[in-house]
Amino acid sequence: MTNIFAPARRRLISLATIGTLLSVALPAGGQTQNYPERVIKIVSVTSPGTGLDDYSRLLAKYLGQKLGQSVVIENRPGASMIIGTDYVAKAAPDGYTLLYAGSSTMAANPYLFKQLPYNPAKDFVPVARLHALPVAIVVPASSPYRTIADLTAAARARPDSLNYGTSSTGFQILMAAFREAGKMRTVNVPYKTQGNLLTDVMGGVVDYAGVDASAVAPHVRSGKMRALAVMGPTRIPVLGDVPTLAEAGMPELTMINWTGLFAPAGTPPAIVERLSRLSLEFVNSPEAAAHYASRGSAAYPATGPEVSNAIVEDQQVWKRLIAIAGIQPE
Repeated sequence: MTNIFAPARRRLISLATIGTLLSVALPAGGQTQNYPERVIKIVSVTSPGTGLDDYSRLLAKYLGQKLGQSVVIENRPGASMIIGTDYVAKAAPDGYTLLYAGSSTMAANPYLFKQLPYNPAKDFVPVARLHALPVAIVVPASSPYRTIADLTAAARARPDSLNYGTSSTGFQILMAAFREAGKMRTVNVPYKTQGNLLTDVMGGVVDYAGVDASAVAPHVRSGKMRALAVMGPTRIPVLGDVPTLAEAGMPELTMINWTGLFAPAGTPPAIVERLSRLSLEFVNSPEAAAHYASRGSAAYPATGPEVSNAIVEDQQVWKRLIAIAGIQPE
């Protein structure tokens, strides 16, 4: 896995035919040229205040400045990110309703549910991939566990005595795969929001959790919780002394979770291209770089076609992790 911190023949056409063509083409072209004429809504599949929501608002601010129109975030979390995703899938394909979501929304959910209300391949057109989201395994500051080895040894010694928190289906897969790879019998405690989960980690309510590294970095630095490992291909600057799971002996769990911007299928290509160009400008801007670095993330840009290919590849990774975790589709 790559390191991320890194002449046709002329035809005669009658004037009447030209007039007909123009009458059909001009309205659509005019609408595209005038875009945007009203507020653009980006639907986020997570709750306000989470790391993913934080990134989406920074993107919205940048797009609004460049487009000269308001760009707002509408949070529609729930049901393993299906609620917000399905809402955008059924929205008018006019460039005014977009989706900001993690890769698991498109790559994992098809293997978690027997029937989805949306089709990731047919109902969306990828606009751009934005940044990577390293996952951290954390414990309360008061926890006796200081390494992955400490945690797995305790869990093996006392089956079903330890619990762990997750705030989405994607994290449930990752942590179930971690549980199976570590040959542990631990109990999952699902949370509706990552914010509530972080509060309970700091309060010692759960023994360990899998969360966005960007969301926990400030709490780790302040001593309110401890990070045991990151589930990515490399260590991350804001948690520089925290090893990867590969370094901890679980290379099969190395993966990159990422965020992307999507539009409903049928959105005019000119609008998609413009949004893609501006989104990638944002990802490569000094403002975004500083924001990512301060939160333990990194730019992970890709164009729409590249995102389509990445989703196909990621689906195989998630499929493998779901198999490791022993999760059956609902």
